[in-house]
Amino acid sequence: MEVGHCYLDGNADAVEFCPHESYYRVLAAATYTLHEGEQQSRSGSISLFDVDAEVGRFELCHRVKTVGIFDVKWSPVEGNMVGQTPMLAQADADGSLRVHGLHNSLGDEKGYCLREINVNKISSSMCLCLDWNPSASSISVGLSDGSVSVVAFSESKLNVIKEWQAHDFELWTTAFDIHQPQLVYTGSDDCKFSCWDLRDSASNLVFQNSKVHKMGVCCIAKTPIDAHTILTGSYDEYLRVWDIRSISKPVNETSICLGGGVWRIKYHPYEPGFVLAACMHNGFAIVRIKQQECELVESYTKHGSLAYGADWQRAKLLNGDKQKGPVVATCSFYDRLLRIWMPENNIFQ
Repeated sequence: MEVGHCYLDGNADAVEFCPHESYYRVLAAATYTLHEGEQQSRSGSISLFDVDAEVGRFELCHRVKTVGIFDVKWSPVEGNMVGQTPMLAQADADGSLRVHGLHNSLGDEKGYCLREINVNKISSSMCLCLDWNPSASSISVGLSDGSVSVVAFSESKLNVIKEWQAHDFELWTTAFDIHQPQLVYTGSDDCKFSCWDLRDSASNLVFQNSKVHKMGVCCIAKTPIDAHTILTGSYDEYLRVWDIRSISKPVNETSICLGGGVWRIKYHPYEPGFVLAACMHNGFAIVRIKQQECELVESYTKHGSLAYGADWQRAKLLNGDKQKGPVVATCSFYDRLLRIWMPENNIFQ
């Protein structure tokens, strides 16, 4: 069921609902547009929306023009010495990491705006992906030259504290382990899935698997309820389930083929057995993962271009005493389309 849709001002590549209770309705949508010519340039934007599916509200609140953006992530906790406000980090095509604070717009009935807290030019290469550690005290950034930077964030300052060459090609995904935040996972165009311990020398690997993924590793997600399970998505169209205690092969050898490169995967915040996936050339998918078995429960194919951005809204919709289905945001690249929708099937039954 569609809640609403709109076209953004650039090629849409990332959507993120705010995870903090007072701001569940806030959705950030990011764009990256390459301008061809004698001198190539890249532009981007972040658009904030107010999304309330209960009343059918889907309104643009605020837009920030910026350089081309490859990834955005809300902080897992509010505040962190900047005041009690959610923070949004962005990975920029010009090699910069930026952090914004979310604020209520004074005198603006539409509600919310972003104000830049800090920016740090961390590389001459492009920043392709990022992830906050669980305490929002540092951010890992993956770069187009295959390197990783870990940036400390405190008192509104951004300082690179570690950097190392992790992969041979573009590093498309980086993720902190939410149960063991000293661990950082990375995936790259070199088909390698790696884990690093920040307490060790940066060149010391915890593990690296280079045999299972047949194409580049695009995304990594750690399950919030199981310290041992982690998911990867790849250009080879497979969503794979891993047990980090036995990393030589996926728990389920076949996992599940989703029919398109698996660019983004997001666990549902309240029903962790369900995963939302952006499948590039094959729209979006909702997958049930139970006892290491994967089952496709719903497909969404109402986008006409590369499926890149996907996220669940944290708010619970109630119909009397019965919870209604989840609300999902998805975006596609070349057609610049952002959609808000609810699954047709009662997936949680």
